[in-house]
Amino acid sequence: MIALQINKKEIISQWIPIGIIILILFIAYPLALAMLCGYFLHPITNFFYKKFKFPIFLSVLFTEILILTGLLLLIFFIIQTLIDLIPLIHNHVVKLPVVELKRLPIFSLFEEEFQTIVNKLMNDLLIYITHLPSYFFELFLFSMGLFLSLHESLKNRFWFLVYFPKKTRFFWERALKKSSGVINKFITVEFKLFFLTFILLALGFTVLGLPQPFKYAFLVSLVDSIPFLGTGLILVPLSIYFFLLNQHTVGIIILLLYVFVQLTRHIVESMLWSSSMHIKAVHVFFLSAAAILIFGVIGILFSPFIYLIANRWIDFTKTS
Repeated sequence: MIALQINKKEIISQWIPIGIIILILFIAYPLALAMLCGYFLHPITNFFYKKFKFPIFLSVLFTEILILTGLLLLIFFIIQTLIDLIPLIHNHVVKLPVVELKRLPIFSLFEEEFQTIVNKLMNDLLIYITHLPSYFFELFLFSMGLFLSLHESLKNRFWFLVYFPKKTRFFWERALKKSSGVINKFITVEFKLFFLTFILLALGFTVLGLPQPFKYAFLVSLVDSIPFLGTGLILVPLSIYFFLLNQHTVGIIILLLYVFVQLTRHIVESMLWSSSMHIKAVHVFFLSAAAILIFGVIGILFSPFIYLIANRWIDFTKTS
């Protein structure tokens, strides 16, 4: 009975407040995101503050300007590339043998699916437009929250843990430190994979004689680095297009390029994670496959944390 009372007291005094805090953060997600970004972007602000001896205000301001400028340049590049693609896609679509394709049974099915996708996109676009004022308000709150979070992080990186029960703060500090280490490794691995994919695609597009190979290789590599997407989203339809034009050789080459890039990427990814997490590449493969089978496609996002758990489990079994 004493143990039961202690457990009840512990639940009431520690875990219920944590549950309430997490619920509030989930509802007020722009502010929660601002706090997390302030924590993870702390090294950049700290770099300006300690290396260049800037005041705290300027260090935080330069950090926000740097992040905002990078995002704007990336968005500008993507929009400009997509605008350049429109006439190129139009010129190639005109070449398709539409009359012959309409005779195929699969064409009507494809047309219906395409119409459904277009209607869904238009409906989603209208919904986003109607919610545009609220999105701008949330963006304003996020910007202000990020500025204040970065400012406070220079004094104490774990400033927001003051709202957590005192006995659990050490646990959350360790969890955040471990998470930041895993995320840093994830970003490093993804950057290396992005660079590898860009080099392979740029070489392949150059050999095929496609226009602006480096520009479009960068765009495809960027799509490939986004979770749930991949090079197949662009290369597979491109291969099908050349098959429809009876340019089977080019279609096969693009399909082989896609397979080669994917195989190379997965092999290198296994090696990089194996080196970062100090587990064998074969374990990385089976853990990644298991994460996808258990959690679905979203398991890709959980893979780094699964590698960390596997690494700790191996250490535990060695000493137990």
